[in-house]
Amino acid sequence: MKRLYINGKFYAGELNGVHRVADRLIRELDARLAALPDDGRAEVVLFVPTRRTWTPNLKAIRIVEEARGHSQIWEQLILPSRAKDGLLLNLCNLAPILHRNKVLMLHDAQFLFPDSSYPARLRWGYRLLTPMMARTSKLVLTVSEYSRQMLDLLGVAPRANTEVLHNGVDHMLDTPADADIVGRLGLPAGRYAVHIASAKAYKNTVVAFDAFADPALADIPLVLIGTTREALTGAGLTPPPGAVFAGRVDDAGLRGLYEGALCLLFPSRTEGFGLPPAEAAMVGCPSVVSPAGAIPEVCRDTALYADVDKPEAWIAAVRAYADDATLRDGKAAAAQARSGDLTWSRAGAVLADLLER
Repeated sequence: MKRLYINGKFYAGELNGVHRVADRLIRELDARLAALPDDGRAEVVLFVPTRRTWTPNLKAIRIVEEARGHSQIWEQLILPSRAKDGLLLNLCNLAPILHRNKVLMLHDAQFLFPDSSYPARLRWGYRLLTPMMARTSKLVLTVSEYSRQMLDLLGVAPRANTEVLHNGVDHMLDTPADADIVGRLGLPAGRYAVHIASAKAYKNTVVAFDAFADPALADIPLVLIGTTREALTGAGLTPPPGAVFAGRVDDAGLRGLYEGALCLLFPSRTEGFGLPPAEAAMVGCPSVVSPAGAIPEVCRDTALYADVDKPEAWIAAVRAYADDATLRDGKAAAAQARSGDLTWSRAGAVLADLLER
């Protein structure tokens, strides 16, 4: 009987993008296992911390609690012995170096870039440990061909030992949209732009701010999600006049804002995948994006592209959507069709096949 262990240390952390991906992949594996007869299943064990933030609802994967499962000491020194008789799956950029029969998922090589915005201690920790984790893995997974290439070129993980597992985005359909959020924020339906704002340098929020400070976009409010005015100004950014701060929104609020928007702005200088444009596409919202990182790989021809350093290009793209309904509707339809290729069931099937191999 084959035995698979899953590193669930991340369940002790906050619910961020990497953790959401890991949790969803685990649930997809569980659904595939639950569809098999009992005597046809591999034995799969998920180690989770006793002190955890949330717990997945699983049918076929056995959950085992670990009292120190939230700590790096547990991950590096105790987990290898817990999983010594099987294959160990690690989905959140970290894995025990001492366990050699393992699969590691690395989302990107961002920690090696000078504008990564990682704290220095964390950045150097990743630079030291990640190549060691990758070299001691049977297989490295990543989320795009771009990330696969960068991990290879930067000496983290050889391309021949890395496989691409695209994210799914159909989780956007799991929660009904908040039908009132557009009205509560006083926004004109279909005539505002959305941006996931960030103080991180590589997210390049500054070019969106410069574009919307121009009078040419005065009739289109910019809605900022995920942070506060104080956090942005503290990082030296100046939000444009009339910017609307939606703050942190839940899944229903995010879907409601996407569905009511003219477009999403995604000006990152690099991305390992670029989830927001794909999520917005799933519910019919087209994007203006930068031609950087994995963004063209994910968006293809479903978005308008604008240079990372040219606010005038962002102005022109947003105005094109605002002034040409046929263009916008065409991009929205193409984007929605493209997002249909990025499903969690497909990601789960690819993962299952790779683990079986």
